[in-house]
Amino acid sequence: MIFEALTVLFMLMGVFFITVAGLGILRMPDLYIRMHASTKAGTIGLGLLMVAVALHFRDVASVSRAAAIMIFLVLTAPVAAHMLGKSMLDKGYKMWHKDGTRR
Repeated sequence: MIFEALTVLFMLMGVFFITVAGLGILRMPDLYIRMHASTKAGTIGLGLLMVAVALHFRDVASVSRAAAIMIFLVLTAPVAAHMLGKSMLDKGYKMWHKDGTRR
């Protein structure tokens, strides 16, 4: 009973963070801010979903796969966002400013 409740709790939290990441991509004005929103919230959301998977199945194969996915995501998402941001900065993409202009 407790594992089912924890699974539902982690799933709901994961879906919340993934929804926030999606809204961040849609609503933020700048590529750099969009990447930050999607990387941080998306990583946390998928990590929480993987914890829910591990709690639900509770066997060695599922837990190890969920842990491997979380480790891979934590190692690759920040690097990918950094490389995209660096590429856009090198190409001359201007940052958004509070007054609505790009500088």
